[in-house]
Amino acid sequence: MAGIERELRLSLTVRPEELRHIRRDLVTRLDSWGYEAVSDTAVLVVIELLTNVYQHAGGRCDLLVVPVEPRLLITVSDAVWAVPARREVPAGAEDGRGLVLIDELTEHWETVLTASGKAIRCSIYLPPAVKTMTATATTSTSSAKG
Repeated sequence: MAGIERELRLSLTVRPEELRHIRRDLVTRLDSWGYEAVSDTAVLVVIELLTNVYQHAGGRCDLLVVPVEPRLLITVSDAVWAVPARREVPAGAEDGRGLVLIDELTEHWETVLTASGKAIRCSIYLPPAVKTMTATATTSTSSAKG
């Protein structure tokens, strides 16, 4: 695992047509860190947060994804001070459930007001099996070289 940077940090102008590239890059990075077990969840959370930035904050943001075991920490910062709030969503509506999704998929999330806007911080628990797979992969790689 030497040489693999243990964080993903991007400054973005979010455009819908670029979300699939961001999704692919995030999956690749999570897989390289040994966190395949949470990559689907992490991708859903990140894409939801980036979609919110596109819709409500003009598209400019910073994304930080960093594993701090036993959690994967995700932060999306933008220049808008408005704090997101859940709203009543009529049956059949095509959007408006983002915060419910974030709440269900993350262990914890919060909005922090900053000097330049806000940051949405989320954490996703990394199950013990994920850490064991990473340790096993490192051990197997070391033994194969010896």
